Amino acid sequence: MIKRVNFTGRRRIPRNRIDIQVHDGQPRTFDATIDLPAKQFPEEAAIFLEAMCAGSSAIQRFAFGKVGAVQAPRSRSLHEIEGENVFFTLKVVDQSERIGRILGIAENIRPLRAGRQTAAGRRGILPIEQVDLKHELWRLDFREHDVYLLVDRSDPDLVERIRSDPAVYAMLYPEIVRRILTQAIDENVDVEEDDDRWSVLWLRFGRSLHPDRETPPGLDDSEEEQAEWVDEVIQAFCERHSLRQAYLAATHGRNGGDS
Repeated sequence: MIKRVNFTGRRRIPRNRIDIQVHDGQPRTFDATIDLPAKQFPEEAAIFLEAMCAGSSAIQRFAFGKVGAVQAPRSRSLHEIEGENVFFTLKVVDQSERIGRILGIAENIRPLRAGRQTAAGRRGILPIEQVDLKHELWRLDFREHDVYLLVDRSDPDLVERIRSDPAVYAMLYPEIVRRILTQAIDENVDVEEDDDRWSVLWLRFGRSLHPDRETPPGLDDSEEEQAEWVDEVIQAFCERHSLRQAYLAATHGRNGGDS
């Protein structure tokens, strides 16, 4: 079990200070280069990297020495992390005055390089992760920085069908976008912030689709106004991608055309 620590007074560490590469294998392993800002933290403060993935609550913690002597652990095996979308959190933790207090943090660090088993580099606005959903085929997983589309792994071809089958795409994505935008409004964020949280990115996406480029409503607006804005974005989304026509064309062809 990972001990809870205090986040009071923590400093944000730029993600570009950490370079991570994940290597294929059973299990996968990783390498990390950590370059902390000079003199920002006590040299005796401890450094930890935590690995996670979408669709799972599993967290692996790795001790990387101290600020004054960064040292990677001998074992960097991701044996508890199964998903494709792996991300890391870097924490600098006080070991002197207030032991356990987080002095600095960098969250949602993506591997810059990886093998075929791991997503690397810049992510899309809706990463897809295959997991065991038991009786469901898909589900949305809302995290602090990202929202993921979880797809049941029982059918290996389901992810590709969701991405490229016009009929499946047309039936699923309007509802997926609707749910995400509705939840994003509930997050009550400022779309003008320089932020890469999923809610900010999705509301900007919605604004770019809106026929009048209208700013998303906030929690102070009525539920009717919120729903109307989302409806207008969904209609624009469907029109831009010609989803109705794509669905009819795909199903018409599968049914053999006119009899």
